Amino acid sequence: MRRNKICGILNLTESKSAIDPLTRHRPIASLPFCSRYRLIDFPLTNLTTAGVDTIGVFTHDNLRSIYDHVRSGKEWGLDSIYGGLFFFSDPRLDRRANRFSTEGDLLNYYNNIEFFDKSESEYTVVMGTRMLCAIDVQAILRHHIEQGAEVTVVYKSMENVDNDDQNTSCLTIDEDGRVRGLKSSVLHDKTDHVYMNMEIYLLKTELLTKLIRNGVAENEHCNLSDLLHQAIVALPSNGFEYTGYMKNIHSVRSFYEANMDMLHDSNLLALLKGSQYIHTKVKNEAPTFYSRSSDVTDSLIANGCMIHGEVAHSVIFRNVLIEKKTVLNSSVVMQGSSIGSGAELHYVILDKNVRIEPNTKLIGTQANPIVIEKNSVISRIVEGDFTRLTNIGKPIPEVDSKQSSKGFFHHY
Repeated sequence: MRRNKICGILNLTESKSAIDPLTRHRPIASLPFCSRYRLIDFPLTNLTTAGVDTIGVFTHDNLRSIYDHVRSGKEWGLDSIYGGLFFFSDPRLDRRANRFSTEGDLLNYYNNIEFFDKSESEYTVVMGTRMLCAIDVQAILRHHIEQGAEVTVVYKSMENVDNDDQNTSCLTIDEDGRVRGLKSSVLHDKTDHVYMNMEIYLLKTELLTKLIRNGVAENEHCNLSDLLHQAIVALPSNGFEYTGYMKNIHSVRSFYEANMDMLHDSNLLALLKGSQYIHTKVKNEAPTFYSRSSDVTDSLIANGCMIHGEVAHSVIFRNVLIEKKTVLNSSVVMQGSSIGSGAELHYVILDKNVRIEPNTKLIGTQANPIVIEKNSVISRIVEGDFTRLTNIGKPIPEVDSKQSSKGFFHHY
């Protein structure tokens, strides 16, 4: 009798070019989110909450950032003597990262196909990290068994879909819930009612390994996602509707919007405070210090920060310094960044360890937020909104961990 019912596959070979420069040196899975999480935390939690204790992480580049965050998987209960977390990276794809789109990732799965045999699982669920959600994997399994389908694919019913996402597919589903076809989102009018493919698939492990072997025999340069797209059309497949909060992280704009969504209690509760607690790498920091000159409203702020200026409708990660007379509005500031006195930032995303010099002004828009690359130093050089970007990487002032916290607003 097989001990494990389901094994999990995290397919991290996701298209990330549209999120550059945030993904220039990291995969989508490593993107920081909501002041303390990474996007990989959500699929890992989805799987382990359902009792999945054997998970394979398949990637093609930048494995270091993933491994540094996940490590042994202790926070998700994956550091046991049974099952565990396994990392698979194709060296061939690493050397030719700029040709990944034509190389495909299927050969990586084929070369590590013994992982599926050793997992001793009857079913396998495949998911990525681009679709931000908190989903019940056991509910998908029950639905799959009840419907007697070969493949079950998860979808989200939406009134419209952003046409700037060239990689999203939409399903054609009949009244019985059977999948009849697959279309690109760009073929739909923005006002159409669509069933967005969330790229979460559940099927028997034996069927998946058969598909991988046949796929490599026919064309070793294709992707697993393409293989599964073909399978849900060619085989009896059923759709499983997800009704919770979901965001497709496919661009800088969607990443920004997902963080801003967490400032609304309904979205925050649906994603982070629902039936499952989202686990992440634990870091013990001193409480954030708010000086008397600070003015903070409608924001999520992690521990270890020092706030002296004005912050509104923003998401701030750990160890951020905001000096006096600073105005920060509708922005995302990642770990270790500092904003100098008199600076004014609206609709801006600061990556990790960015330093904004005093009196610098950066003003983006909600549709096109300004993105500042990791370890950059931004200084004002002329009157107006012109800036110079230099990757100096100078040390950022340390947070005084001895200061106490004044929690008079939503501190997260």
